[in-house]
Amino acid sequence: MERWSERIRAVAERALARGALEPIITETLEQYQHGFPFVLRWVSTLARKPRPASERASKVRNPFLPPEPELTVGALGTRHLVVLNKYPVFSDHVLIVTRDFEPQTAPLSGDDFRAWHALLAEGGLGFYNGGEIAGASQPHRHLQWIPDGHLGEEQLGVFLPGGKTGWAALPWAAWREPLPLHAEDTDWGAAAHRAYCTALAAMGWSPGASQLPPYDLLLRLDRLFFIPRRVERLAGVSVNALGYAGSLFAASPEKLRALAALDLVEGLCTLGWPRAELASGKR
Repeated sequence: MERWSERIRAVAERALARGALEPIITETLEQYQHGFPFVLRWVSTLARKPRPASERASKVRNPFLPPEPELTVGALGTRHLVVLNKYPVFSDHVLIVTRDFEPQTAPLSGDDFRAWHALLAEGGLGFYNGGEIAGASQPHRHLQWIPDGHLGEEQLGVFLPGGKTGWAALPWAAWREPLPLHAEDTDWGAAAHRAYCTALAAMGWSPGASQLPPYDLLLRLDRLFFIPRRVERLAGVSVNALGYAGSLFAASPEKLRALAALDLVEGLCTLGWPRAELASGKR
């Protein structure tokens, strides 16, 4: 059976040739701050990306109902579709969207994690922006995945260190859960969903809530990181879950340089919480 990564690449090449997929032009700055290897990028696609739904007229069409045929890679189970991100920050960047509308702010399900597993089993990084403050640009549920090669192993190792359940030893508050690396998709999905619910409980949030406060999620096959959020922007730049993997994206060269002038570690603590504050229960 053809691998998802191969299908994604083939569809992306066709979509780019036909003009359905926005081409990516980037400028990159690398910075080490307080021992953390940040990569800051100006990404041309962000300037053309629509603003979050709350800032636009409510009658604007939901781009996932249905997604553009030329961007659709295929069905993933009964509830999800794999769709190219029309405004990618990396090549072969995809969304796993629900076939029917489900809110981005509602708790994730075991089915969502099982769908993620199909791509994570081929490597790469999964991420989720739980609400506009956490960097989501659409209210329709969309999980995200980028393949290996875009974020370095050193970068991922520093920002997503392995370890036991609990607050990771990072300056910002990030709840870490280990996951079963070699489990089958159903078992892994169930284990990942249990880990996610444990993270919610650590925040004092209920998995049965109709809507959750803003948070970011980062997933590798063997670990989950849950980062509660309270602020969306840093120097006017919307920061999503990838910011907590050391990658921040600006829509212009000017905003890129504004980011580069900041203490980014302090910035990530401001966008979320300092670990010491949440770990001590002072929130």
